[in-house]
Amino acid sequence: MVLIVLQLRLLAFGQENMNTGILYGDNFAYSLTAPNGWVLDNESGVSQGLYAVFYKKGGSWKNSEVIMYTNTSSLLEASHKTIAQLIKYDLDDFRNNYKDILISDGKDIVISDKLKAKVKYLSGKSYGNFEAVAYIDAGKTGVLITMSSRTKKGFDSSLLAFESLVKSYFFMADKVTIKNTKKN
Repeated sequence: MVLIVLQLRLLAFGQENMNTGILYGDNFAYSLTAPNGWVLDNESGVSQGLYAVFYKKGGSWKNSEVIMYTNTSSLLEASHKTIAQLIKYDLDDFRNNYKDILISDGKDIVISDKLKAKVKYLSGKSYGNFEAVAYIDAGKTGVLITMSSRTKKGFDSSLLAFESLVKSYFFMADKVTIKNTKKN
């Protein structure tokens, strides 16, 4: 399975104008497709540990008013073994770091008849941005898809693109073994 995933990743990211990418790591493999009018960038966020970042065509990861990205968190940790525990853990961390943060429930996003993403909205003066975070249970891993905007107007106008990105989520595997093939 790993060899196939690695080949697909190279195919997806290797083609010009290809807006679908496969993300993989220990215990997860999934794909996402950039919304219409958005770009999937697998280079600009790497220094921040983000291997798939999204922004509107003509923009950039650094300068766009609204950006989106994905990351993961293990559901094998003692502090969060379920997606509900991960959400609580994550939001408690935000509350501890930003005393005036406002957190509210967004509408769940239905990905398939068996899967939906739990959505939380975050904002606040000390926090600085307007964000939506979708939490997806991928078995051994929690997948997070985040939209962050510098303005409320940008946030509101990008909610449909965020929903499109979340709905594009496609689970591939929760048992991924990555072998180092480099010879020393």
